[in-house]
Amino acid sequence: MEFVSPPLTVRRNPPRKAKTPASRPPEVLIPSSFSAADRPPLRPIHANLQSPPSVEEVKKPFQQKPSESLADADTLRVFLRIRPPKGLKTKQNAACTRRRSKEEGDRVCLIVKDSRSVTLTAPASLVDPKRIKNETFDGFSHVFQPESSQVEVYGRVMQPLVLDFLGGTSRLLVAMGPTGSGKTHTVFGTPDKPGLVPLALRELFRHSSIYYISMFEISSEQGRGERIFDLLQGGNEVSLQQSSCIRGLQEFRVETIAQAESTISRGMLRRTTAVTNANSHRSQCITNIRRGSELVTGDDTSEVAVLTVADLAGAERERRTGNQGKRLLQSGFINNTSMVLGQCLRALLEHQQNRKKQLQKHFHSSLLTRYLREYMEAKKRMALILTAGPTEDDYGDTSFLLRQASPYMRIRFDNMEEQTNVDKKKRQIGALYKSELPKRRKCIDLGSNMV
Repeated sequence: MEFVSPPLTVRRNPPRKAKTPASRPPEVLIPSSFSAADRPPLRPIHANLQSPPSVEEVKKPFQQKPSESLADADTLRVFLRIRPPKGLKTKQNAACTRRRSKEEGDRVCLIVKDSRSVTLTAPASLVDPKRIKNETFDGFSHVFQPESSQVEVYGRVMQPLVLDFLGGTSRLLVAMGPTGSGKTHTVFGTPDKPGLVPLALRELFRHSSIYYISMFEISSEQGRGERIFDLLQGGNEVSLQQSSCIRGLQEFRVETIAQAESTISRGMLRRTTAVTNANSHRSQCITNIRRGSELVTGDDTSEVAVLTVADLAGAERERRTGNQGKRLLQSGFINNTSMVLGQCLRALLEHQQNRKKQLQKHFHSSLLTRYLREYMEAKKRMALILTAGPTEDDYGDTSFLLRQASPYMRIRFDNMEEQTNVDKKKRQIGALYKSELPKRRKCIDLGSNMV
């Protein structure tokens, strides 16, 4: 039997090579600072500082790239501040501290890549050869170096919120981060290095002379139930109403910067603290600043502009803090509040990405998110500042924080004004219906009597 080979297909034209595009020089964005007309008015904020900041230090926060302001116009602004390594006081002893850190196992694992991204390197003891050793997190509104000053942080984070508040709109700033990462230092600071709240008060008193301040904390003594305490009224317990208003919360009128700073200091002294391996506050502290000459009457305060700053208690791990008994129950409450806040923000992002998916109302699970309900539904603008430690001991907490907060940068506030107008009309219609309801009942009663 004769074997017949199958027909062969011969390709006449050889495969063509892809043409390489002509290389063009990359475009360079030249940062431009604000003009003299657009630059917000500056004021001397170094009245109580031991070393007054220089003019270049004050102007530096306001020199932003045009792309940064456009990118963050309609999205949630998320900032990251890296805490300096422990023992790093000046630049002269930085080398000595670095050598000592290597011996103690406190090598730096969080490195700033540029003004909007960081690189997190896993410690050698946790590195898996089959996994990537480095992770890059980008998309931040700004990343602050460990040596950044309080004035620089205020200029980029807090001053835009203050200017919006002076324009008549409510704003919120939330400070998040693990225990000992520098949240309270960033928000309140010290007498020689004032934080965001004292610097904001000094800015506000340049525009008006009367403000009302209220401070309260949300804590849990046994980790079972949440309670709200007024920090400015002797620590009295108050209650949260269904309309996100706190019944019994007192507002203190301040007319000078000295009175305002004294009021804030008095509230901080009453805040719940505990001594653990990582000394920290055991409650969520909320500070409200309202502009006006008269107290608000009634429960409906939705039309009043309020500047709110929330200093959240840091998430804790049992192995690191060594908490036991009562302290361990408080740690569970702190971690649960942080988890509910993250659930609210992730549910909001999922709803914005898919409008057909109903917005999950996780804010009912915590008093903090119930009070901040309008911000959790993107009806009002807010900003986040994350604080993290750079050493290998902080790797677990820092990695969890960055992974959790990375999606938040995609939350948008594009239809916020339309939603606010709709809610306002609903409230007006509801108030009109309630006012006319007694008249309708009276007419029905008269008609039934006539029959």
